[in-house]
Amino acid sequence: MHSAPRTASRVLLAALAILFVALLAGCSKDDDPVAALPGGFLMVYHEGDSSAVFFADLPSFDVEGLDAILLDAFVDTFLVPPYYDRDQAMYDSRPLYAYRIEGEDGFSASVKGYPDNAWEHLELGYLLVAARQVVFPDDVIDLPGAYNVKDAARVIVLRKFDVVYADTTAVREIADLSVVQVENHDGALEDAVRLSDLVETTIVPDPSTMQYNIVALDGYGPSTPMSWAEFGTGYWLLDSKRTIFTDPDLSTGAYELRVLEQILVQ
Repeated sequence: MHSAPRTASRVLLAALAILFVALLAGCSKDDDPVAALPGGFLMVYHEGDSSAVFFADLPSFDVEGLDAILLDAFVDTFLVPPYYDRDQAMYDSRPLYAYRIEGEDGFSASVKGYPDNAWEHLELGYLLVAARQVVFPDDVIDLPGAYNVKDAARVIVLRKFDVVYADTTAVREIADLSVVQVENHDGALEDAVRLSDLVETTIVPDPSTMQYNIVALDGYGPSTPMSWAEFGTGYWLLDSKRTIFTDPDLSTGAYELRVLEQILVQ
């Protein structure tokens, strides 16, 4: 008389047990869901977001019988969208960033004191898939061996600016600068970095005697250079992602750049 309900209960318990086993199988070491993803991949980190970029989804080519993938394939325009100017002309914004390639053990070229990779480096280097070995071939680019990271695990995308002085271009990353607060274009306090902090005396021996200009990715910028005192009133707003100058004479749109790329020192 009670056999049907008992049978139903056994079926329900069995189904729950199968579901529990499946959930356990889906868990990874240290409960890290990324580690449970199938296949080879690199993690790419950009402005608080992360993506697992799978080798199988990218075009590969042969290097002495081994599968390889160009490094620039790991950072697509979905992750770092292009910039469109007021005329809807498109500019690849990936050159605005530096790229730190880290191994499983956290090693990168920056550990040895070298700057992070520029975008043009990623267009020339590749990853050997099976070994997860980063290679920058000596016959196409002259980089120290520290950039050839072993057991590559992740790519960290970092906003940077280029300081151009004489025949030298120095790369400065926002992450290396002190954060201050400044009143933004809406009159609210916002985290920012000082543009003057980009100019180190190791780059420009006597900054106070020089003139400065700012140039965006599309080549746009003020037509008149600034003195050191004027330049010292400039900031990069971290949330608004644009420049602002507190000097009232520099409050026009020409000094509000959204895709700042270069600081020119003259």
